[in-house]
Amino acid sequence: MSKKLIDLYKKAVNDFLEKKYSEALAGFATIVQADPEHLWSRYRIGITLEALNKHNRAFEVYNSLAWHCLKAGFPLVGLVAAKKAANLQASIDETLEVMSSLYSLESNRVDQDSSLPDLPVLDPAAVTDQIVSVDEKLSATAEQLAKSFQDARYPKKLPPVPLFSLLTTEAFFPILECIESHTYQPGETFIQEGDPCSSIYLLAHGEVEVNEGPDTQSRTLARLVSGSVFGEMALITDAPRVASAIALRETEILELSLSDLEEAAEDLDDITWAVAKFTRQRFLNNLLVTSPVFAPLEADERKEILERFTSVGVPTDEIIIREGTVGPGLYLILGGEVEVGKFEGGSRVHLASLKEGAIFGEISLIRDTPTTATVKATRGGEFLFLAREDFLQLTEERPEIKQSLAELSQDRLEEQKKAIADANVISEDGAVLF
Repeated sequence: MSKKLIDLYKKAVNDFLEKKYSEALAGFATIVQADPEHLWSRYRIGITLEALNKHNRAFEVYNSLAWHCLKAGFPLVGLVAAKKAANLQASIDETLEVMSSLYSLESNRVDQDSSLPDLPVLDPAAVTDQIVSVDEKLSATAEQLAKSFQDARYPKKLPPVPLFSLLTTEAFFPILECIESHTYQPGETFIQEGDPCSSIYLLAHGEVEVNEGPDTQSRTLARLVSGSVFGEMALITDAPRVASAIALRETEILELSLSDLEEAAEDLDDITWAVAKFTRQRFLNNLLVTSPVFAPLEADERKEILERFTSVGVPTDEIIIREGTVGPGLYLILGGEVEVGKFEGGSRVHLASLKEGAIFGEISLIRDTPTTATVKATRGGEFLFLAREDFLQLTEERPEIKQSLAELSQDRLEEQKKAIADANVISEDGAVLF
């Protein structure tokens, strides 16, 4: 009788959780036999063989899977499999060297414009009547199925690995050695809001939900899928985490601790350069996606507009905009934090604190008035700047951007009026412009 592969997979997972390892192994082997493209069932065969104390067989499965995934363009799963293999046998240097040669900055195989592909999934309608038996040959049968990649065809170009593909071959290897692989079960919280920012993470397989706030009042910020990078705030601040991360299903995470990264960077300047470039790309991408001004635009339009901005480094405590001056231009905070304040009635009024992704300086540009507030960097970093004349040209070409900024400025004016009223001081003109 034919059975659906998706049902066989669910049963095999449940059998594994109930420690019915032989039944689970037969289930995963049946799936690989019917659908050789389902890489995760191959990985689960390795896990199950390991649970059965068939360590040599598990190593062979992990090692074969690692090599295949690296060559096929699934580097994160390949790295997870390589790390599993390393736990069973001391050295996987050859595998890591292959990954370095294929995915490092010097590789001619990496297509920087592509993205990590999704892992093949089971067709919900696919069925099989060829069921692998639970017998004395099961371990050998499962191993052979899991490590065999007959007629495999590998792409000429490979996707870049976040952060890693910015590293030279020399810098690539030590980072691979110190990265750690973790498995998390459904419902397991592995990043807790309030914890220190000490690592960055790559989601090799599974699904993660990011929440903020206490359990009874939590708000979902994002759902992350395979290939996602998160936790990168650790690269720019040691402030506490502002959100929690929870595995929605069995999830494989690659964790790179900041301490390991810094230790490696002490010996290799290439790592420092790669981290700086990676951080900038990540925050710029987040800004493009989340900014109410740029989010409605197409990706190529956002990129073209941001190319008009120049990058400026702002040290902590620097005055960026001074009260009473002509507004210099539009600022985007790529990394850093500012405080907006104003003197009213002999008192200094705190109006706002702005962090990564925020825009400021638009009100005086939109309304063509002098600035009446001061903006000071409370945490230095990288800002993107568009000079006044370039801003006017841009808004003439793209009136929808001017409209978005006008709406943003109106909201801010209302917030600033409230801040002044709450501080029990009176603004001369009833508004704050910056």
